[in-house]
Amino acid sequence: MSDIHDIINAEIISSDYDIFWTLPEEVTTLEPRPVLIASQPFDCGSAEETQLKKMLQACQLGDKDYHVIQFGEGQKVAWHLLRDQLQVKSIIILGINPEQLGVSALFMPHQLSRFNQCNWILTESLQVLMTRPEIKNHLWQYGLKPAFVEKVYD
Repeated sequence: MSDIHDIINAEIISSDYDIFWTLPEEVTTLEPRPVLIASQPFDCGSAEETQLKKMLQACQLGDKDYHVIQFGEGQKVAWHLLRDQLQVKSIIILGINPEQLGVSALFMPHQLSRFNQCNWILTESLQVLMTRPEIKNHLWQYGLKPAFVEKVYD
């Protein structure tokens, strides 16, 4: 008979998933805000940042309504901890795989979905949105506008 320690360190679950039990220190100091934007990295003052600000203004969101967290390639952060720490009601995912948040669910791209008692909007990176107006339009019509202007799940 093996003890509990052998089960936790079993080959079935690698230590890569330990990240989903703690939040990065920089997140633990953030105040709660209803909207979280999870994005691929972009530079301050870049065209991508300008695009994001325009999107958020169209959604009638002010600086105190959201946090932007930029994810490096393969970086993982636990969704359930982010949700609880930041009291998130809506999440916009820009070019990030939900698995990086420890979420294994399928979402319709570029439109509003409900999952885990939150609004989820999963779409392409800011860089792709800037070059694909048809995706940006679909995102607005079926994702951002229903969530933040029409407030269909408010």
